[in-house]
Amino acid sequence: MTAPIGNTANRFTGIREQSQVTNSYGGYLQSAGAAYNLTLPFYPDKFEWFNYTKFATNDNNVQGVWYRDFPDGDALIIARGTTTLTSTLETTNGITNASTAGGFYNEHLVISGITSTPAVVTTTTNHILSDYDRVVITKVIGTMASEINNKTYVVRVLSATTFALYDVYGIPITTVGAYTSSGQVTKIGPLLGNPLEPVSPAYPHKAIIDYPPTAILTLGSAIMGADNDVIYFTAWQFNNYVNRGDVA
Repeated sequence: MTAPIGNTANRFTGIREQSQVTNSYGGYLQSAGAAYNLTLPFYPDKFEWFNYTKFATNDNNVQGVWYRDFPDGDALIIARGTTTLTSTLETTNGITNASTAGGFYNEHLVISGITSTPAVVTTTTNHILSDYDRVVITKVIGTMASEINNKTYVVRVLSATTFALYDVYGIPITTVGAYTSSGQVTKIGPLLGNPLEPVSPAYPHKAIIDYPPTAILTLGSAIMGADNDVIYFTAWQFNNYVNRGDVA
């Protein structure tokens, strides 16, 4: 579910291009029987889902669709009855855009501490970073501020709330100053290559690719069904999405 899907420039830049490009992202999840915030690698034009568990049973919502200009809470839902299929315009517990302004997900993390030798960052919450992620550190207060702020680092994860800092050549970061307070980490992308290996022709570091914007859709209870229901989904971002207006 987290594998990159699509291989075109606009997936990585997040820029809508009027071209022969359609981004897609799909997968499945197991419901907890309540609304769920689903993070996507782009803000979709269309989102479709199928309740695999309920598809062969009666009196349940089995599939549906949503488009980006629907009001919050809306979804078009197909339900299976005893002998028929029925359609419903859900207006409350469908899909809601839960993204931050502009369709970008907040990737900032709050720092609670940084050691100096080597530089290990502690965050106030689970950082959800991976080895080789690329980050920028800002707003640190202390005598290390001038050394560590506003620079790009590569991450080596140590725990759910700690990670070590390396430069883009795989060299551990050390500082001579001390941490006092504050600080913010911003994830900006992965570095392709292993920062723990020496830089040499045998272990070349590859190009850096920024993450695209991410978005969050809240899937309401009308979509999520009952506890343990398996939901398959697909999100699309079309190469062009237009409002043709009244064509009468």
